[in-house]
Amino acid sequence: PGSANGRGEGGDWAAAGSLDPQRRTSGSGTMGNIDANVMTTATSWADGVKAYQTQKMTGPFKEEPTPMPHYVTRRYKSREEAAVNPILQKFTEPQIERQLRDHEKGAVTTTLNRAWDKQLMREQHFDIITQQPRRGHIHEIPYKVKLKPPSLVTANNVGYNIISTQGLDVHHWAPPDRRPPRIMTPQKKEQVLTAVNRPREFDILNNRYRENHPERSKWEMDQSRTAIVDKYWETHDFDPVACSYVDGDKEAYYQRRIQDMLLTQGTNAINKLPPTLAASESLMYDICTGVVRDPGRLQKKIEAERSALEQRASKINSEEQMRVRGDMAQHDALARKNARISYGRHLDVTERGHNILSNNSFDQYGHPPLPATK
Repeated sequence: PGSANGRGEGGDWAAAGSLDPQRRTSGSGTMGNIDANVMTTATSWADGVKAYQTQKMTGPFKEEPTPMPHYVTRRYKSREEAAVNPILQKFTEPQIERQLRDHEKGAVTTTLNRAWDKQLMREQHFDIITQQPRRGHIHEIPYKVKLKPPSLVTANNVGYNIISTQGLDVHHWAPPDRRPPRIMTPQKKEQVLTAVNRPREFDILNNRYRENHPERSKWEMDQSRTAIVDKYWETHDFDPVACSYVDGDKEAYYQRRIQDMLLTQGTNAINKLPPTLAASESLMYDICTGVVRDPGRLQKKIEAERSALEQRASKINSEEQMRVRGDMAQHDALARKNARISYGRHLDVTERGHNILSNNSFDQYGHPPLPATK
């Protein structure tokens, strides 16, 4: 407490402050964000120092003091590492572990309820095997089974139950008197016989043809005998011991050919000569006396020359006919060209619109006749 003359702890500081000319200010003067009268207006020295420190810690645009920076030390990081037990996979603090478990349990329950709601919204509300309604969570409205669920009708497009593979007239959710009628089996179409699916003509169990077995067996035996005979004669044509053909007719024909070749043995000697000498006319007749030496070869030569002349004549006639047809086509084209009507002249007359002699309009009296061809 202060004394009677006003001197005490606060009174002395107030008096000292009032006597200091450097601290004396008028009114509530400020310097930046520091109040100069904070020491004079304080009730005690300690309050003044605290107020001064607070002003020094407060920024120019902040109302609260600037907090002390947080220093991350090794102990701080080690406490973070030791917060979770790596073996038990649990937090060291029981409270944190309890809060995390409660949060996970609530999140799992919420997620399962949301998934169940989506499943019931998109799928059937009953089990397709037991036909019993499904039970949802506590917030779900119970589903009442109807007599004719739309999902059963539109579940598939087949005429039988896909679980038991029985017809809908036997296995169906509706009562027997309300089940759909049995679908009649469609009539089987007549199969088109082809080379692939045609039934076999021969029965491999009894080794018999299904139709005409005796006739077909005889025909097969004849074909086999003919093939065997042909194969035999392919390898038994000539007998090297007797030096003759096995077939008597073929041997007789060969002997006749030998006799004919012996009779005309000298005639084929000319064919062995050079072509120029063999075709020479001096060997066919004597060019001095005109005596024919080989009438056969001479006749063949004359016939060959006559045939060449006839072919050349037919070729000349064809060329003449082609020339005549070309001349006629050229004459017709020239005649059509000279008789052609000028289209430009026709346009000049019709686009004028009137007759230049009578001045009559074409719209009133009609167009003039077309010009005649030449």
